[in-house]
Amino acid sequence: MSNSIRGRNVLITGATKGIGKSIAYALAKEGCNLMLSARTAAALATLQNELSVLYPTIRIQYMEADCGDMVQVKNLANKTVSHFSQIDILVNNVGLFIPSGFLDETTESFTDHMAVNVFCMHYLSVYFGKSMCKRGSGHVFNVGSIAGKSPFVKAASYSVTKYAVHGLTSVLRQEFGPHGVKVTEIIPGSTFTSSWEGVTIPEERFVAATDIAQAVVACLTMTKGANVDEIVITPLYGDV
Repeated sequence: MSNSIRGRNVLITGATKGIGKSIAYALAKEGCNLMLSARTAAALATLQNELSVLYPTIRIQYMEADCGDMVQVKNLANKTVSHFSQIDILVNNVGLFIPSGFLDETTESFTDHMAVNVFCMHYLSVYFGKSMCKRGSGHVFNVGSIAGKSPFVKAASYSVTKYAVHGLTSVLRQEFGPHGVKVTEIIPGSTFTSSWEGVTIPEERFVAATDIAQAVVACLTMTKGANVDEIVITPLYGDV
């Protein structure tokens, strides 16, 4: 028997584009209350308005935050708690992708990738995971990448950090699981988001962001005893 997630409180990072935006729409449709985070306040306000019109009974808050800045990440966590008594679902979606090999990238690139892709995810997972474990319920989603299983040499820092995401998620799952908290890694291949707009490659060659969102909902509506460790979703005809 599946479980309703109506009324649950959700924090989504990187919420205004691509996968994060699709997850926000999917969970709003399910009746979840949302805390949305991204770097651009105007985009957040637009998304809040769009969702409020469609789903007027849910609560939607947002906060502008650069997830590469740990001070802002901590402020995001604190503000989220001030708006919602608890967070039931954490979606660590925000990510940085700058294509380059190690020999060609700037000295700051690896640090920037680690800050956004790993340190932010680690902090928020531990911050909200502690209260989830005390309550004996909750679900953490970490958005990884197929690059965390098969690295791309032309996306060196990105690939290394996505390997770190895979390891971090595995450790969190082992530590949180005995307390009744679920942890799932979403591992997409080439997904059609704004970064691909304008290319001549047919859209059907990509995974749709809505496919990722549907997978998240499916995980959340499973029975209490079931945890989806990871979901790998790749284009039918191979990665672009």
